Amino acid sequence: MPSVPTATHEPPQTAEWQRSQQRMFVILVGLVVLASVAALALQRPDYDRLDVWALPAYSAMMLGLQLLLALRRIPLGSALRTAYLGGAVYVLLALYHQFEVMPATSVTLMESTYWFAVIYAAAFLTFPSRAATFVTGSVLLLAAVICAWHVVMTVPADTQLRVAGSAVQFVLTGAVLIVLNRTIGVQHHRLMASRAAAFTDVLTGLANRRAAEEQLAELAAQQSGFTLVLFDLDHFKAVNDTHGHATGDLVLRGVAASARARVPAGGLAARWGGEEFLLILPPQQREDVQAMLQALRLDLRAQRHGPVDGVTACFGVATARRGEHPDEVLARADTAMYTAKAQGRNDIRLSETVIRPGQLDPAN
Repeated sequence: MPSVPTATHEPPQTAEWQRSQQRMFVILVGLVVLASVAALALQRPDYDRLDVWALPAYSAMMLGLQLLLALRRIPLGSALRTAYLGGAVYVLLALYHQFEVMPATSVTLMESTYWFAVIYAAAFLTFPSRAATFVTGSVLLLAAVICAWHVVMTVPADTQLRVAGSAVQFVLTGAVLIVLNRTIGVQHHRLMASRAAAFTDVLTGLANRRAAEEQLAELAAQQSGFTLVLFDLDHFKAVNDTHGHATGDLVLRGVAASARARVPAGGLAARWGGEEFLLILPPQQREDVQAMLQALRLDLRAQRHGPVDGVTACFGVATARRGEHPDEVLARADTAMYTAKAQGRNDIRLSETVIRPGQLDPAN
């Protein structure tokens, strides 16, 4: 019996939202494995020739997806879509198979068809509405073809009409469920879009200050370790004053794109305010954060935005100590950043250790 994953659509989310989705996937993996074991145990010793290989295969796939997620080799959305498609394939195989094992006197479809309702509902939580409509429509069409084929070719003549009636009810119910779920799915995605807007900086597309503050609050509640990088662009006011706010906006968007690209998995890039940005990262070793900021700094230096030839910034870095509140970590990062400014700008300050610009050049 398959279990089917839920939502994958992620606004520039808080850590709480991401973790809840990851926990949900872990639960789904557990349910798939337990349901598969239970189904096979109940069939012993006369195992169904489909379930004896399909259920272990689906369970192994789910466990493999969870392993890849734990190793950060695939995004959660990809894992959910793969899990969904695996579940859809299983229920279609089970539908085809039930006609092969159906008693000659049976006039209704078997219990495995109940899972199609779950498949139809889950699609609209796993895919965008249009894609979900296509996926569920395809599943329904395949189910209808399977039913029609068997009703015509394999069902005994004396029960053919009643089995056909049961199959028609099954297909029509599926169509109604798809229409209902499409309507609900549209509303769901509108809600998710509204949520995304509330946590997104309009200009840069990064998380906004509200999203960053919520993530810090979540880290504080869970007493999780983390590293903060606070950075401020050098002489940004002069860019606006000399070249205009349109050019300044281009600079901010370029910096945001570079920051987003360099943040490691599990991190969050946010526009903290004005020309100031905050990176909330998993706990980083000194060498790792240095390498990341070196790459980011070189990215910024290579940017060209009209008359602006290269961008520099001052970076302050602080890693949370045991029991330290995020506000205190943020204050240390802020102090480090302003220390870098006072020492000539275009510097990176790791709490007590400064990294000079020349130290970050590959040639040195």
